[in-house]
Amino acid sequence: RTQPPQAVGTATGTVVERPHPLTPLVRGWMLLAAIAFWIGRDLVLGEHGDLSQRLREPLILLSALGAVTAAALVLAVAGTVTWFTTRFVADDAELRVETGWLVRRSHRIAYPRIQSVDLVQPFVARLVGLARLSIDVGSEGATTLQFLSRRRASELRDYLMHRAHGHRTTVAESTATTEVGLLDDVGRSDRVLIRVPPHELVVGALLSHELLFIVLGFLLPAGVAVGVSWVAGALGSGAVPQVGLLAGAGLLIPMAMAVASFLSRRVVGQFGYTLAETRAGLRITRGLTSLSSQSVPAPRIQSIRIAQPVLWRLIGRYRIDIEVLGYGPLTSDEDQSGTSTILLPIGTRRMVDTALQAVWPGLRLDAIEFRPTPPRARLLDWFTHGWLAYGLDEQVIVTRTGWLTRLQSIVPHARLQSVRLSQGPLERRLGLANLDVHTTGLLGSHTARHLDADEARRLLLDEADRARTARTAELVSGGTDPATPGDAAPVPAAGAAQRPREGAPCAAPYLDPRPDPDGSP
Repeated sequence: RTQPPQAVGTATGTVVERPHPLTPLVRGWMLLAAIAFWIGRDLVLGEHGDLSQRLREPLILLSALGAVTAAALVLAVAGTVTWFTTRFVADDAELRVETGWLVRRSHRIAYPRIQSVDLVQPFVARLVGLARLSIDVGSEGATTLQFLSRRRASELRDYLMHRAHGHRTTVAESTATTEVGLLDDVGRSDRVLIRVPPHELVVGALLSHELLFIVLGFLLPAGVAVGVSWVAGALGSGAVPQVGLLAGAGLLIPMAMAVASFLSRRVVGQFGYTLAETRAGLRITRGLTSLSSQSVPAPRIQSIRIAQPVLWRLIGRYRIDIEVLGYGPLTSDEDQSGTSTILLPIGTRRMVDTALQAVWPGLRLDAIEFRPTPPRARLLDWFTHGWLAYGLDEQVIVTRTGWLTRLQSIVPHARLQSVRLSQGPLERRLGLANLDVHTTGLLGSHTARHLDADEARRLLLDEADRARTARTAELVSGGTDPATPGDAAPVPAAGAAQRPREGAPCAAPYLDPRPDPDGSP
């Protein structure tokens, strides 16, 4: 049984715990199942798969059961040793994770270095009421604590997040205020901002172009087979029509299985999606079979991407992905447990505004004036000319692009790393240019396509000035969120260079490439 909150070092508030005793079972069940399957296939069925004949040989069955039992005992002993030699120590200054038997290892994590703490319940762990914690400390990667009871994991998660935000508290004080839900990770003190009902997930999956491509991938060969059978029947062949019809009908079964698998992944992975505001920041809870409770580190969000597939425009739905430093590439599997870049799987415009306000308070996307591409750019953008545009305010720069899926990329000025101007041969001929805005994340560049060349040059220089000023303001304000009202820098006028104030700290050396009024460089 897990030790009580302050079983060790009560006077100093130090907590020493081991993982839950069921941890070896949760960690080793998949390996044991694989061993049992392999033994059952090779020893019981044999080479020819004659089950009835193999079952008449008791020695075969006893050997299989003995092998599985031996494997289970080895896994149990190894898991017990690992459990006995692993402990978590939380004191006033740091969290220590001590592991190893012959060679002891102690991983120390200072509380101010903790970026986020995620709670994950895989399927088997959820069945027995256990959960693991994934502690993200930035460039050092994530440290995993597995497994604790669900309630104890929530208590330790809340304590670590409070300490990471600079609150002086103890595990006992954090435990007294922690509340655990049965199907989600929302307590009575949390403020729920967004809930996505299951029918929205089903509708979004049915209207996704991924499902359309799956269906077409099966219907096209089925249509070809039926067409060939019809032509053969018209020519008087008797056997070919029947074969073609059977082949076409046979493709419907795997198509139905593929569609059902796609819909189940979309719905099961994001089931019960909840975005809540807690005392330790934003928290995303999702999952039916496997529960994932993810802490969103808002200061580390580099950009936000709003996507609207072509069929979602009919119902006014959007999806939001976030670009977070250290998260990796864009999440493509919505059934993925643990850390995900999905901020909102599907939602209305009102939900989108709520999510943006939760991440960057004061941001109003509808108040930003977008500047479209010039009319001559229609020669290069037949289908997207009416959508391509860019806009900015004192907090962010927004670019719009995309055809089948319309995309809006939102980048705070303080998170901008570099800007790049590019021109192809046709763009140079038409007097157009592309402006790429880069961040430290992995969503790729955020591009304002086919702007007027002179306007793109002015925007490049002005945006570099805004990024420098916003980073300076963030440093002066002590590293607060640059998108918070009052901390952001004003937008300079188009074409005007904003030099740093005398004596103000600079994030980078200032070089103004524009010529002086007298023409000298």
